[in-house]
Amino acid sequence: MNSESPGPSDVERKVGKAVVEAARMSGQASRAAKRILSEMAGDMAEAKGYDLPAVDLIETNQEIIARLALPGVSKEKIDLRVTEDSISVDARATPVEGKYLRRESSPLGFKRELKLPAEIKPEQVKASYENGILEVRLPKLVVITPTTVKVEYLRYFLFLYNLVGISKTCPLS
Repeated sequence: MNSESPGPSDVERKVGKAVVEAARMSGQASRAAKRILSEMAGDMAEAKGYDLPAVDLIETNQEIIARLALPGVSKEKIDLRVTEDSISVDARATPVEGKYLRRESSPLGFKRELKLPAEIKPEQVKASYENGILEVRLPKLVVITPTTVKVEYLRYFLFLYNLVGISKTCPLS
């Protein structure tokens, strides 16, 4: 009798691939829904006459960094509000002297609300404004510390057998 554990069967491989694919598709659907909702919020701000500032949202293990383009705005005219899961920016452009020959920016200014991908500590948020760019540093409530986890082969396939309800006796048990 062979004392070595047998490798995964074709059925086990297919089930494993199906589980991985289902998880991947679920993540894509969630990201698409968030993107659509964000775009709808932007469309509503534009419909009210505000410009929608360009934004870069960067996530690290410790914080989320938001960079918003607010050209023609002085820092005194920026209203920044934060909650545990969102930031809101309302900025008024500084009036200019003279007559506009062409105006493509909104006289109302900029408005943007962003849902954050993780909860943050509002009391520790720091913001700076330089050269028309507002940078907001949002420390995460829970700092992500990646760890390596050893996956046990036997338990994984027993889980898959139970998940799909295969009735034959598991050769791994």
